[in-house]
Order: sequence, then C-alpha cells, then structure tokens
Amino acid sequence: MPRYDRHALYEASVQSVDSDVAFFAGVYRRKRGRPARMLREDFCGTAALSAAWLRLHRNNRAAGVDLDPEVLEWAREHRVPKMGDAASRLSLVRADVRSNRVPRADLTLALNFSYCVFKERRDLLGYVRAAREGLKPGGLLVLNVFGGTEAMETLSERSRKKGFVQDDGTRVPSFTYVWEHERFNPIDHHILCHIHYEFPDGSSMRNAFTYDWRLWTLPEIRELCAEAGFASTDVYLEGWDDEANASSHVYRKRTHFENQAGWLAYVMAWR
Repeated sequence: MPRYDRHALYEASVQSVDSDVAFFAGVYRRKRGRPARMLREDFCGTAALSAAWLRLHRNNRAAGVDLDPEVLEWAREHRVPKMGDAASRLSLVRADVRSNRVPRADLTLALNFSYCVFKERRDLLGYVRAAREGLKPGGLLVLNVFGGTEAMETLSERSRKKGFVQDDGTRVPSFTYVWEHERFNPIDHHILCHIHYEFPDGSSMRNAFTYDWRLWTLPEIRELCAEAGFASTDVYLEGWDDEANASSHVYRKRTHFENQAGWLAYVMAWR
C-alpha cells in the first residue's frame, strides 16, 4: 500500500474549512456590526481552519493552539510553506487550551468535537471559562455538537470521498471514510469512536484516529457557558433535505428542532 498521510485523509474527508469560516464570520458581523479579525483555533490539529481564516481577508490574524506536538509539526511542514505572506499572520502554539497564551480573539473555535476530551463537568467548565477570558469584549466562542437517536448507539457509517494528491506527490484514489462508534455508556455518556479509511485495492487504514470522549448535550453546554459568564448562547442546527434524503448543509438558529437519527449543531456563546 502507498504511504497515505492520515492527516491529509482527514482534511479531505471531514473538513470544509472555507465555508465554515465564512459562515462564522457572517454570524459575527451580523451580530456585532463589525468584522471579526482575530481568530483563535483551539484543538487546532493541522490548523486548517486558521489557514482558511487567513485566506478570507488580508487583515485577518489567527492563532492555533494544540497540546499535540505531532500535529503542530505537520502544520509547520505541510501547511505553512504553502501560505506565502499569510504565514506571518499565523501563530502555532503548543499549550493546554485552558491557558491564555495568545492575544485575545474576536472569535474562538473549538470544533471537531475535540472539547469532548474533557469528561468531567469541572474540566469542561474550566475550558469554557478560559475560552471566555481569551475573548475580547463582544467575542464569540463556537463549539460544534453531534447528537440524535443514533449518536448513543454502536454504529459504522461509510461514505465515499474523492481522491486527491498529497504534498509528496502521492496520488490518493477515491476512498471510503468510515466513522465508527465502538461503544457508548449511557450512565456517564462516555463514547469511544474511530475513523478508518478503506481503499479500492482492498487495503485499509484502521483506527487512523481514535477518540475517547464524553458525549455532551446541548443543554449541558449552554448551561456551562452561562455559568462561565457568557452573556448568551444561540444554537444553530443543520437542516435536512427531504428530496435528497441528506443533510442540507444549511445551519439556522433554532429554539425547537425535531429529533432525528443524527444531527449536527453549533453552540454560539457570546461574551
């Protein structure tokens, strides 16, 4: 099997960073009447969101924070060299996201459910408090959430992804992305998830990523944000396209939503 890069596979199969940052920038501008310029990407991994933020506007700045040196080194080796002058507007910081070691942000993103690594209430509250302190007055913290009736079940979902060419020139053919829930404990909401990749030649990359998380609920997260001192929270939920029998990829602010097998949401916490 050719040497496929698990981080490149992840970005190709999971993230849609350009549309994400444009959406968050629009929400912020509509709410505050001014543009957000400083982004903090917590649990930044390969800093794909930060790079997209810098592409969005020449005056934007970003700081990516992660505790894992391996992903930060990947970003420095694979992402930064392709950024040109924009690289001077990016800081990559190895630190616990609960420490405020970067300038205060207009917008802080904690996406890909990475905050679910905090399994105890006190630990997630500590993070949310630190995130609030790391925001400028009027700033916005965004956390994404998944749920639905199947979220608390063992499952294995497969979806086909387009091929691409890695930085080293290796051509990755179209592949299958597999999202697995190995187990879920309804007593403490601990959930063990994996990402696998399957390739046309019959080879696979098993457990490319493993996540030992707590599945937090929307009410819990909103209550923690209120306790941490945020002024208000909004919930944006992704709609469903009945004709296509698929997610609409359109998020709208909602106060009521009919539960379904699976859904994705953003909690927007305003300082």
